[in-house]
Amino acid sequence: MGGGGRPVEAVDVMGVPVGAFTSYDDAVEHVSAIISAGGKQFWVAVNPEKLYRAERDDRLRRVLAGADARICDGMGVAMAARLLCRRRLPRCTGCDLFEALVAAAAERQWRVFFLGASPPSNQAACDNLCSRYPGLIIAGRQDGYFADDAAVVGQINAARADLLFVGMGSPRQEYWIADHFAGLDVRFVLGVGGSLDIASGHARRAPAWCRRSGLEFLHRALTTPGWSTRDRFERTAVKFMFAGRVFRRWLMGPPGGNGG
Repeated sequence: MGGGGRPVEAVDVMGVPVGAFTSYDDAVEHVSAIISAGGKQFWVAVNPEKLYRAERDDRLRRVLAGADARICDGMGVAMAARLLCRRRLPRCTGCDLFEALVAAAAERQWRVFFLGASPPSNQAACDNLCSRYPGLIIAGRQDGYFADDAAVVGQINAARADLLFVGMGSPRQEYWIADHFAGLDVRFVLGVGGSLDIASGHARRAPAWCRRSGLEFLHRALTTPGWSTRDRFERTAVKFMFAGRVFRRWLMGPPGGNGG
């Protein structure tokens, strides 16, 4: 979609090119290069749910294909790359990348805009992040409950933000970014899912041991406020259905194929 910055190496995971960084510092430097070059890019943090749904949702698949980078977010994606492509993809979770970029923004005086979450959650996230990262310049903010897309795009552009973080849940946030990317006057856009709710304190991040073991999805299903029982079941079931598809593809073809 955009330009500027160094290319991100990618491997084909079930038909979607997914890249990785060796560290969050490396990811931050990629974004810094985009901003310095006056470029404009849209990145997606790719988890098993997005890959699974993209097989059935042509619109989501096109959005993923059109992003400038698709980052390995989730143990399931890393395991799929290892089984199907014989490649190690370090995880670069959307939540941790969000924190790393906010920290860098405070240090480097990048202007940020936060779009998404409920009104109180959006406000609390801004307050908490300003306290945690002194010097953070919040150029603007808007909760995820709005009806006039054009007005929000105008609000973002008027704020002269460098970074736009969109936390409206997937795939809504990816659709919204793709639909309005051309009209956004920002340098970098990232969909951050529930990261604003976590930053606000209204949702809890999984413990470190849970994240290391690949069980963060289960913690999220059990603890995320506002999810119905059906939401919790469906989002958990998708992870197991994704694992089943990966295993079947591995059985059908020799390791080293592209999994497509």
